Amino acid sequence: LQEALIAVILEKGFEAATVQDVIDRANVGRSTFYAHFQDKEDLLLSGFEHLWAEFEKHLTAASSNNEGPWDLSLSMFQHAESQRRLYKAMAGKQGGNIALTYIQKYLSGYLTDHLKQQLAKRKKGFPPEILSYHIASSFISLLTWWLDNDSTYSAEQMNDFYRQLVEPGVNSIMMAG
Repeated sequence: LQEALIAVILEKGFEAATVQDVIDRANVGRSTFYAHFQDKEDLLLSGFEHLWAEFEKHLTAASSNNEGPWDLSLSMFQHAESQRRLYKAMAGKQGGNIALTYIQKYLSGYLTDHLKQQLAKRKKGFPPEILSYHIASSFISLLTWWLDNDSTYSAEQMNDFYRQLVEPGVNSIMMAG
């Protein structure tokens, strides 16, 4: 069902996709679909949860240096590159805002936890939730652009561009007296 949903999203977009399209593509009955999922959003979000679990495994394996959001962004770009079709369906413009809302929530939460510690160590009064929201929003915007434009830039190049755009502002907050 996940594969069928991805194919339908890439063809029609999430909003135009129907449960009937998905079950026709997957060659399963309507009762089978509804035995497992409430609707197409539920199916999409179950795929997101699987994707996030896979990403967390990828991040844990890649996380040898502690560069904060920069190893996270590189890991996400690399994971998106290795599963481009899935990411394009989930986070590209055709995926709708549902998955992007969850990606924003998960990333912001992850970053807020990290930044609370970093800002507390440096005795900074800047709200970590605002900084994490900015970092995550910028990342999602660039990831979506990369996916939707079928850009040939590598994950590493995209992360370098992202860092050039975002890191100076983050550093000015982290280093400000």
